[in-house]
Amino acid sequence: MKKIRLLLIVILFILVLGYALVFASANSQAVAIDFIIGSPVSLPVALWLGLALMVGVVAGMLTGMLSSARHRVSLRQLRKELGDTRQRLNKLP
Repeated sequence: MKKIRLLLIVILFILVLGYALVFASANSQAVAIDFIIGSPVSLPVALWLGLALMVGVVAGMLTGMLSSARHRVSLRQLRKELGDTRQRLNKLP
């Protein structure tokens, strides 16, 4: 089952990579974007879209890591509270 899943992932990756290459070659027109600070930057459309995708992926990963860290802290506090409660229960007659 793991081999089939890995094979499907590899095939999907190759298809997406092939599509991205065809997309990049078909959209090679340069587009200038002015970020207000400095002079306008001129890059192909495909590169701008790739950069936007990468920024989104990085932002999503950072958000996920922050959320995960928050959940770990909450879990640690709840486990400590559970341990304290168990100790108090054990002390009862």
